[in-house]
Amino acid sequence: MLNQERVCEMTRLAIFDQKEGEECRPMIQYFCKDYIAKEMIKSMISGTLAFAVIVAAFLFYNMEKVMEKLSALDIQKTAVQALLCYAGFMGGYLLITYIVYYIRYTKGRQRVKKYYMHLKRVNKLYREEET
Repeated sequence: MLNQERVCEMTRLAIFDQKEGEECRPMIQYFCKDYIAKEMIKSMISGTLAFAVIVAAFLFYNMEKVMEKLSALDIQKTAVQALLCYAGFMGGYLLITYIVYYIRYTKGRQRVKKYYMHLKRVNKLYREEET
């Protein structure tokens, strides 16, 4: 005889596994700080590449002006400006990364808690059926 309530709970668990299970797997495997640190390292690499692409595109677009001013260019001043721009860009990028992945971790953790609640309910229904 099938227990209707248990079937409903198991259906919820199966739907979670199929739709949200992959997204929530890191929330089970990592602590919050570890998850965010991993994502920030990935963002640091991708942010550096994005900054390099932006600078390269800017230089190619303004190549004529750059070539004209090349002889009068103060390399030290330009390097300091480039480092400050890079630091500002990465600071903003990493701040956004931190906020986004903290929210994702928190919401994913809540979904995992609901999953475990349903799992406990299924176990309880099995124990009740046995007795």
